[in-house]
Amino acid sequence: MLKALKKIGLIGGTFDPVHNGHLHLAEQAQDFFDLEKVIFIPAFRSPHKLATQPESGKHRLAMLTLALENRPTFSMNKIEIEKQAVSFTIDTLKALKSEYSDWKLFLILGADAFQAIDTWKQSSQLFDFCNILVGTRPGSDFKVSESVKNKLSLTEKVTIGPSPNFGKESVIFKNTKNGTQVVFFQISPINISSKDIRRRISQKKEIKNLLPPSVDHYIIKNQLYQDDSPPKVA
Repeated sequence: MLKALKKIGLIGGTFDPVHNGHLHLAEQAQDFFDLEKVIFIPAFRSPHKLATQPESGKHRLAMLTLALENRPTFSMNKIEIEKQAVSFTIDTLKALKSEYSDWKLFLILGADAFQAIDTWKQSSQLFDFCNILVGTRPGSDFKVSESVKNKLSLTEKVTIGPSPNFGKESVIFKNTKNGTQVVFFQISPINISSKDIRRRISQKKEIKNLLPPSVDHYIIKNQLYQDDSPPKVA
């Protein structure tokens, strides 16, 4: 009898800075899909944000380390930071599939990121390495563009109600080539973005409750995001 693979969630981003919205999405995905653990993967440079230079990898890694303290099922992988190059999800998945060969991989995304997934490098190959979990706001109609459907070879959606495997109402699209899935699941909304946090800091506005206190303290101690100048071009 084949042993069932353990499930591991992967959540990527620049985490500039990491905030409570990132942690909330990871927690909700872990609870809904019974993930054994969730790995945060900070990007060195996002291919979708090349017009701006993120904070140094050193500071972003330090903030993420603080945010994940006392969360034993959450960890960090530095694979993209250590490559010192533009980070592409497909390349990272190929490497992690080998590293975690005994695990079933689930890529965790927000709805906005998923809607642009057809623009990602080799996006049609993502399902060779993982299933995709997409956190959406309550009341979402789970629309997927024809461009994304065609690029990812997705079937029409199937809606399921609450269940032990999928938590609240979810919508599933299957990849027609190998049966891997995109699952949309509802999460309670937290309207936070790293961009807004950086703006608020530069304008000396309150950011309490938007990120973990330890990250807030680190930002203050190291005087990060103080400059309200135009975006830095690499």
